[in-house]
Amino acid sequence: MRRETKLARLLRAVSGPTQEQLAADLGVAQSLIAQIELGEVVPSTATLHAMAGRAGITLAEAEVLLRLYEACRRASRRRGRSADDLLEGLADDVRTRAHAAYRRLLTLPLPDQTPRAEEREEATTLFGRLEALPPDARQAVVQVAEAYQTWGLCERCCHASERAASRDLQESASWSLLAVDVAGRVRGPKAWLRRIQAYAAAFAANVLRVLGELRAADAAFAEARRLWQSGSDPAGLLDAGRMLDLEASLRRAQRRFVEALALLDEAAAVGRAPARALIKKAFTLEVMGEYERAVEALEQAEPLVSREADTHLWNLRRLNLATCLCNLGRFAEALQLVAEARALTAELGDEIDAVRITWLEGRIAAGLGRRDEALRRLGQARRQLEERRMFYDVALAVLEEATLLLEDGRTGEVEALAEELPRVFAAKGVHREALVALRLFQEAVRREEATAELARRVLRFLFRAQHDPELRFEAG
Repeated sequence: MRRETKLARLLRAVSGPTQEQLAADLGVAQSLIAQIELGEVVPSTATLHAMAGRAGITLAEAEVLLRLYEACRRASRRRGRSADDLLEGLADDVRTRAHAAYRRLLTLPLPDQTPRAEEREEATTLFGRLEALPPDARQAVVQVAEAYQTWGLCERCCHASERAASRDLQESASWSLLAVDVAGRVRGPKAWLRRIQAYAAAFAANVLRVLGELRAADAAFAEARRLWQSGSDPAGLLDAGRMLDLEASLRRAQRRFVEALALLDEAAAVGRAPARALIKKAFTLEVMGEYERAVEALEQAEPLVSREADTHLWNLRRLNLATCLCNLGRFAEALQLVAEARALTAELGDEIDAVRITWLEGRIAAGLGRRDEALRRLGQARRQLEERRMFYDVALAVLEEATLLLEDGRTGEVEALAEELPRVFAAKGVHREALVALRLFQEAVRREEATAELARRVLRFLFRAQHDPELRFEAG
């Protein structure tokens, strides 16, 4: 079907008249409209412009709607759902708002609107529709549908960006960009708009932080802070604690630990989610090697988060606590936490946390002396990490397996395992000092001089250097 035909059919669907009514409005015969929609006659550009005007939009906006529909059809084929299902809510919105909302949007300054707390709840439905679409279609929806231009949806997109940051950076960046776009379209008092724009900018800065672009993240966060301080939120809709804990994550990445911990203490005091701030504080302490203090922070967070209120955060606290307990050699305590977390992780469908649990189970089994189980689980975790191209973690898993094998004198298996390391060397994101340590271990294996103590030393270094690329490896 020609594109002009598709546009003509779409424009009549949006405006809603019968073929007879549209023909009368345009001053043409009804048979011509029928022939156009059957593809027997190609409509002229002038006719399409007239049909767009009848729908209350421009021809260019009709092109956006058509691209959206086509994107949704592609997505629906991948997901086994009909495009009509995905677009039902949007289509209703377009039909009811087209004549008034689009014309007003294009030609008149829109009045300020007082932000409503109810928009947070309404955003749940809107976000669900967007989540089912590919990124380009999400963008198109936000651009043309006024109902999607709300602070509540902006907030949901921000949180989706943070949730995806440790699993899929492309998806994280996509949600962040969408949040910034929505923030730029929200209507309301100027001081309030600066606050919602600051909120979106802070989460965009967080994506840069995860990418390792710390200088750019610092500049982006400075702008977000400036906007936040120059704005106001009389209804207290946005959580000021999130601005603080996001900045703390940046300071942690910059190795400015004292500042990070102070920001997290402030976030716990003034924010709406003190448990989140305490969990981030514990992770900062873990990066510093302060495992006992990290355990204390996680224990403080326990009564502040419930499984029902925030399932993901509840599970994250348990997994982080299990990791710290492993680092302290308290394997029996860690085992119980991991067992409880595995069932919930399966329920949530979180593949990355499932791999993390398998890895923790291997470490715990090794600590409890169950060597065969430990090797089996560590090997399983390593292969799953390789599939996801998480090569720094692959190196950690290789060294944990190698330590056990060298303790048992199984040097031949260590040689086979070391063959995994060249892929780590070739991967992006593995910094120089980590590569130095890994090459030293690989050379020792090649010369048949590798020992369990060397593997443990390199492993301890990699755990610390994971969050401190400037840390130097001492070979002696």
